[in-house]
Amino acid sequence: MAKTSSMIRHQINIGFTFVLVIALITIFAVVEWKVKPDLIKQRQERISISQQALLDLVSAKLGQIELLTSTMALTSTKLPKDEDLFLTIFPQILNNHGDPAIAGGGIWPEPSTFTKGVERRSFFWGRSGKNMAYYDDYNHPEGKGYHNESWYKVGKGAPPDRCRWSNAYIDPFTKEPMITCTVPMHEDQEFVGVATVDMRLAGISDILSRYGKESSGYIFALDADNKAISVPNSAVKAQTYRNTLQTLNELNEQLPWLRQALNATQSLTGSRLVTVENDGIFGEASYVHLIHFPQTDWVIGLAIPKSQLTAAADRMGFFLMMAIGGLLLFVGIIAAITARNLLGKIQQTTQQIWELIEGETTQELAIGKMNEVGELRQAVNAYGEKLKSLLRQLEAIQEELVQNEKLASLGSLVSGVAHELNTPIGNARMSSTSILDTKHEFVHKLEQPITRDDLDQFLTHVEDGTRIIERNMLRASELIRAFKQLAVDQTSDHRRDFELHLLMNEVLLSMQPTLQRAPHQLEVAIPEGILLNSYPGALTQTLINLINNALIHAFIGRDAGHIHITATMATTERVSIIIRDDGAGMTPEVQKRIFDPFYTTRLGQGGSGLGLHITFNLVTGILGGRIEIQSEPEHGSCFTITIPLIAPERALPNSEGAS
Repeated sequence: MAKTSSMIRHQINIGFTFVLVIALITIFAVVEWKVKPDLIKQRQERISISQQALLDLVSAKLGQIELLTSTMALTSTKLPKDEDLFLTIFPQILNNHGDPAIAGGGIWPEPSTFTKGVERRSFFWGRSGKNMAYYDDYNHPEGKGYHNESWYKVGKGAPPDRCRWSNAYIDPFTKEPMITCTVPMHEDQEFVGVATVDMRLAGISDILSRYGKESSGYIFALDADNKAISVPNSAVKAQTYRNTLQTLNELNEQLPWLRQALNATQSLTGSRLVTVENDGIFGEASYVHLIHFPQTDWVIGLAIPKSQLTAAADRMGFFLMMAIGGLLLFVGIIAAITARNLLGKIQQTTQQIWELIEGETTQELAIGKMNEVGELRQAVNAYGEKLKSLLRQLEAIQEELVQNEKLASLGSLVSGVAHELNTPIGNARMSSTSILDTKHEFVHKLEQPITRDDLDQFLTHVEDGTRIIERNMLRASELIRAFKQLAVDQTSDHRRDFELHLLMNEVLLSMQPTLQRAPHQLEVAIPEGILLNSYPGALTQTLINLINNALIHAFIGRDAGHIHITATMATTERVSIIIRDDGAGMTPEVQKRIFDPFYTTRLGQGGSGLGLHITFNLVTGILGGRIEIQSEPEHGSCFTITIPLIAPERALPNSEGAS
């Protein structure tokens, strides 16, 4: 301990400056690699959440159009097929109170479904100021026919009341970018045409552009056909008379610095963050957050200058460096001075504790001045006294429980004697009673002349009864001798020569009442000729404890179980006795503690927790062997006892294990 204390003193005196430098370097590393990335990540998450709100706004706008289109489709199937009625009702529905986002739309029946024999009978309106104007161009007999349009064909396979959005396109009349929502119409589950609403993209583009400016960046958006829905006007020049939207390849040519982000939009299904090293609009690096809009299969990208995300992190990092570094320096100096003063006092306390441990003395620690160290010493003294008191109580309780365990074993032995002797004695009594009754009958017959047959029957009956009495008394005598030997073995610590299978028979005889009451089977396969010079009492107690352990713990909740006991010669000088059951088994945690005193899984249910503890002490102490356990939950348990044929001499014959 003195060496350890000296090393701490040297570390305080020599390494204080080094510790401060390492601490500052650590703070810098944490700020750069943890704090700043976390702050940037939080900022990115807020942007992602805000961008999701943007998608919700766009989705709500598109949802209005989808609802309007579905309303038109449903209404067209419920109204009578009357042209004047359609021309009166649908312009008002389509106009939607003058919504400028709606460029037009119509009802497009299948051939001959509106007017029988008429192939083209559609109703199309286009916006004209605040109202809707009717156009009959699609019904011209020499025209292309609206049934061949892609927006019509896509409605045939669409589910009912479900909008199919077209890719973005330039309207040939208004030269405005648009998208079309197509909803199929069904009557009696049969496809009868589609309803469409054309939506201007100018409103969506304005929403995206405005959101990009509010985020101090810009936004671009591509549809499923890689057509540009919205692009930064400051970087891409608009072409007024262009009939198609700009493509991804064209944007790559005009914005080469954005090429990595544009190409990342391909096959995007969720979201992704792309870093642009030199953004042409910001003049610095930027982060581009891409997100897929599943409603229309658009990809929307929000570009933000990298400096905007890192500025707050840089300020926070510098503040943390200054605040934590200064605080650490101040606290370190105070701590070093205080530690040197306390170290000496703690060393004294530690030295006295080690003296108590090594010397096994009851001397208390000197408290000295009543400060924190004094309170520590006082607490150690109180704790030590408490431990001594608990140890004395545990020793007393353990001794009492061990005696109770032995008395319980003796009670089991007495119960076995009473049960086993009851049968032969009862048989002998019945036979003697029968002989007495026969004698009375024969005496009664003597009052009259008797025949030779009467005499022979009397003598035969007396002889048979006498033999029955003799056999049962001999059986009782053998039982008394076996129980006497077993009792002597269990209550003495003397060694003797004995044969293992005979000892096992005596054990089974003593446990027969217990085994008869249980629905479990016990099978023993111990060969003859295994001779031991050992302590039969200890081995008997060990076998009884292990059998009882299986009966009590292994078969809980089971109708029947099996216990197998076998013995083999492990070596020429050792024998292995294996007690195996097919019961519930044990977890590794239980196996680690089964030999601990007072440990039981049946606390409060009759288990003392000493059976296996006594067994372990008997096997490893008196018998000079070892005991091993192998078990898995629901696969039973196996105890293996390996003991020498000749037990070691006991230095302390009155030790706990044999008492």
